[in-house]
Amino acid sequence: MNDITVVVPTIPIRGKMLGRALTSIRQQTLPPAAIVVEYDHDRTGSAATRNRALAKVDTEWVAWLDDDDQFLAHHLETLRGAAAKYDADVVYSLPRVLDAAGNQVPRAHDWGGGPVFDSEYLKRKAHIQTTSLVKTEWARKVGGFKFITDSTGAVNDDHGFYLALYEAGARFHHVHEETFIWTHHGYGTPGVPGNTSGQPDRW
Repeated sequence: MNDITVVVPTIPIRGKMLGRALTSIRQQTLPPAAIVVEYDHDRTGSAATRNRALAKVDTEWVAWLDDDDQFLAHHLETLRGAAAKYDADVVYSLPRVLDAAGNQVPRAHDWGGGPVFDSEYLKRKAHIQTTSLVKTEWARKVGGFKFITDSTGAVNDDHGFYLALYEAGARFHHVHEETFIWTHHGYGTPGVPGNTSGQPDRW
């Protein structure tokens, strides 16, 4: 099952975070076949950067990791195993949520969702983190990432990606366990592209 490319979008000033993310990839119990680090030198935005990286993927599966997040050691093995077991095209899991200082914070329901995939919830609200495993052919079929606005006013490119995958007929499976670390920076501004939470939050 070593048929995964991990894509990490980044910008040059985030070298320390990128190094931490790459270390978490190297520590996987199921090593990926390849890693693509895509730099956004011209600040074209997260969607465009991810889509440029997607064009470089030549494995069956692509796994996404933002440069300020980390895989737990079993992330790829768990998601790839679930994809095989449930014949899924998109597999996602739950985050262990940390604030910018590294303190663990309670996970809100819309940070990963409930125990099973809920298509009606997906239609209403962004809740699946970028850190998923997706069949490369499906990711390309829907044109990759694009920003859309959900029912709360939040604007996210991952929501546009997952909604397009669902509407195109991709099969989703949710692994209801923590397999990655998501750094939540505390504030979100609804309606602003790149908002990390979809709603204003502070701890």
